[in-house]
Amino acid sequence: MQDGAEFFGAGKPYYDPAKITVPTLLVGAEWDRDTPPYMAQTLFPLLVNSPGKRYVALAEGTHSIIMERNRLKLFEAVQAFLDEAKRS
Repeated sequence: MQDGAEFFGAGKPYYDPAKITVPTLLVGAEWDRDTPPYMAQTLFPLLVNSPGKRYVALAEGTHSIIMERNRLKLFEAVQAFLDEAKRS
């Protein structure tokens, strides 16, 4: 609750995306109300020092897509990202 008051309540970020220096995967689901697609779309260009960054938008899913019909699309996106990092 303290972090919520100090950061979210004050409009301050928890971290600086520019300081992330590892490959980063952002996955968003079309119907996610907890972290709607605009959040990942806003964060993605701020990952200026992240090599191999990727944003994947999944159709017909919510924040719980891992338990939903399109969960295999999530698994495929994560596996492709990991496989690509392994080749690099």
